[in-house]
Amino acid sequence: MGKRFRRVEDEADKWLREHDPYYTSKNGHKRKGKNNAYITPRQEESISRVEIPFSQLSKRDMIQLKGVLGVFDEDGEFSL
Repeated sequence: MGKRFRRVEDEADKWLREHDPYYTSKNGHKRKGKNNAYITPRQEESISRVEIPFSQLSKRDMIQLKGVLGVFDEDGEFSL
């Protein structure tokens, strides 16, 4: 498995770090804590380690997802 890199903090991250105590909180459940929660660079890195992009799924995997997430069109293309 290839090494993944944490994204560089942008201006929004810097502003949040300075002005929002929730952003710098060590609480590990930031995505669950608010209706419109945001994801920190560290959380984004963790998520990218466990999530599989749709482009990496096999046809068999897409068929298994058909009933859960989406459908196939007339040309056999998968869509959400």
